[in-house]
Amino acid sequence: MWAATEEERAEKVGDTLAAMGQLEEAFGKCSKGKAFFAGDSVGYLDLVVGSQLLWFEALRKMFGVVVIEVGRAPLLAAWVERFGETDTAKEVVPDVDTAVEYLKKLQSHRAGATVAQLLS
Repeated sequence: MWAATEEERAEKVGDTLAAMGQLEEAFGKCSKGKAFFAGDSVGYLDLVVGSQLLWFEALRKMFGVVVIEVGRAPLLAAWVERFGETDTAKEVVPDVDTAVEYLKKLQSHRAGATVAQLLS
């Protein structure tokens, strides 16, 4: 979102997708074949990673970037579906359009600013 050029954006997307590959591997090890990072039920790591899903969806809507997809991270993609269906996620995750609107305001408010500058 904060890339100044298309080349920089492509690099950042590549870095993010590489990190998702590592997260896919970590999920496989942590979950030991179960539904969530913590096993059979939502745990701390599920909440930490799950809290980012809204922003991943916002990036998809804004830029067409799919951060977690079945072809690259099948375990995580299935986890995203399961996590999203939990009562916990349904209760606390805001509407993605609200996040997109917020990010667009940030983007237009301070074009060229870094994330740290925007959040200060």
